[in-house]
Amino acid sequence: MKTVLKVLVAALVPLQFAMAHIEFESRIPNGDRVPNPCRDGAVWSDDKNPFGFDFKAAGQQWTADLCRKDSDGDGLTNGQELGDPDCVWTVGAAPARMTGLSHPGICPIDSAACKNSWTKCPKAFSCPAMEEPGVTVRNFTVKPTAVPTYEKMHLCQAFELNNTASPVHMIGSRPIMVNKNVIRHMVMYGCSQKPDQALFDSPQQCYMGSYPNCIELINLWGEGNEGECFSRFSGFRVGGEGFQYGMLSLKPAKTNGFINEAGLSIYFTSNLRPHDQGTLTYGELELILPPRRTVVNYNHTCPSVCTRSFHSETRYITAASIYMQSYATKGRLSLWRNGALVQDLVPLHAYEYNVPRVLLFDPPVEYRRGDEIKTECYYSTKGNNHSVLFGYGSNDETCLSFMHYYPNNIHLSPLAKLEFCNSIHGYNPCWNDTGITPHIENGCNITGLITGDGLKPVYMAMWRHQCFVSMGCSAACQEYMSNTLFPSNACFDPKRSLKALEYLYIRYHSPLSHQAKGYMNSMYPILKSCQSQIETLALLDQARLASKPAVNPPAVKSIPPADCNTGKPHEEVLTSKNLLVIIVVCSCLVFALLAAVLLLVVRIRKLRLRDSPTKLRNEQDEAGKEKVYNAYG
Repeated sequence: MKTVLKVLVAALVPLQFAMAHIEFESRIPNGDRVPNPCRDGAVWSDDKNPFGFDFKAAGQQWTADLCRKDSDGDGLTNGQELGDPDCVWTVGAAPARMTGLSHPGICPIDSAACKNSWTKCPKAFSCPAMEEPGVTVRNFTVKPTAVPTYEKMHLCQAFELNNTASPVHMIGSRPIMVNKNVIRHMVMYGCSQKPDQALFDSPQQCYMGSYPNCIELINLWGEGNEGECFSRFSGFRVGGEGFQYGMLSLKPAKTNGFINEAGLSIYFTSNLRPHDQGTLTYGELELILPPRRTVVNYNHTCPSVCTRSFHSETRYITAASIYMQSYATKGRLSLWRNGALVQDLVPLHAYEYNVPRVLLFDPPVEYRRGDEIKTECYYSTKGNNHSVLFGYGSNDETCLSFMHYYPNNIHLSPLAKLEFCNSIHGYNPCWNDTGITPHIENGCNITGLITGDGLKPVYMAMWRHQCFVSMGCSAACQEYMSNTLFPSNACFDPKRSLKALEYLYIRYHSPLSHQAKGYMNSMYPILKSCQSQIETLALLDQARLASKPAVNPPAVKSIPPADCNTGKPHEEVLTSKNLLVIIVVCSCLVFALLAAVLLLVVRIRKLRLRDSPTKLRNEQDEAGKEKVYNAYG
């Protein structure tokens, strides 16, 4: 469980990200000065407007066509609005004009040219509860510090939230930001124990979720977000039996610069709300997105066996969101009961990672014991030449969903109340923790893998098919795996649950029985070797067929027998089996040649060693004679 906890802690990320492409600001003239037409004196940070769509269509580059276009229909070109009227600006250069700018994607509402133009402004942040009697606000800001130079590094600083016996409810927050465009997001974690004093004294470089005693997400902010306002039914309990200490984690947007007075203004009320609030984190924690794929899909289900076991009562969801990154194209979050869809928490939609959808529910959505919640993530790696893995860097990807809920039993740990329901390669550790058997996911009996009962018959079949008698993958073993094992056994099928088997073998070895470990240690290397060989030969066959020119044969073609005089055989098609025989024969010849060379080198070395004493004595005698000649010359 400790291994799983470390992985789950790293999955905590903000619920209400509204991050803009800060790194793209340098790709347009005056990118960090675009005025906000919806709020005087503010700088725009959202790309959900016609110019943002045109910028994306242009490959997120400032081109001459994009410069000359009038995205918002106000009569001015994008270049005129951004200070590059002649469309000559290049990245790194100073724009022709830095004043008198306007937004190229939103037409000024008071302009006569805006009748048929795009004038939509985002809804302003509003939280009337912050003005209610009994509400107080406290500022939590990190001390001035330099930005870490490593992209995935965060800054963490601890704070005392409420170290008194009188509890209050945290009901919302607003960002404090002196240096703009330096912070990508901020997360406040609730701590079950007081952090080390060094974390109170000054910010420390850290990784996301790197402090095991501070893992419950209680407040957050993302670039472009003006604040967070919780449901009227619940709040996070602070003080008393609730959280007394918090950890503020900041993710810089760049790898240079200086952070000065960044943090959160958090609102508390002494008028406790009816329920304590918590955060659910669901999703897949191991992703491997192959390169050059138009569509890659990962799905995760928090299974009914886990919610029935860990949920003590009906929960009520007040907010929901999906979090993916730049390779994501679509996402969906849905609630299921007895195999039937109850409702979409986040309907299937085109996903933009910098402005994900956050849906609020009033009244809240019932989440009963035995219900299932499914997270669906879709990606495209069409322009990528390398695989994309799970992580929080700019070139990584995620498949996570987040929900605020109540009631939250503050006396239980996050794992004990299933606030983290995550899978690793399709394997849900929560099911194993329920003790309910058999544990079957994606058609694979996980219980049989752990006890070894599901491994023994496969091990015996591999032995009968000569899988352990030679290096690599024998022909008989390859035939067994391709035509029998993979199609009939989901646990070993690369297209179904083999990843769960790999995870048990590599990263979660502790629950395996002694018998299972013995089978795994013998079987796993052969399985991977044969799988790789089968896939490689399949690709070679595909490439051969693709490269072979299409020929329309005559209607009737007689095949003459082989010429007995010349012995010339008929023309044959080179298949994967022929190729495998050639590879094996060539490998044997190369091995024999190397062995012969090695024996020759050893023989020569022995002869030299045998002759060396005689040679040495002769050299010594000659040296002695030389000395005599010199002495009596």
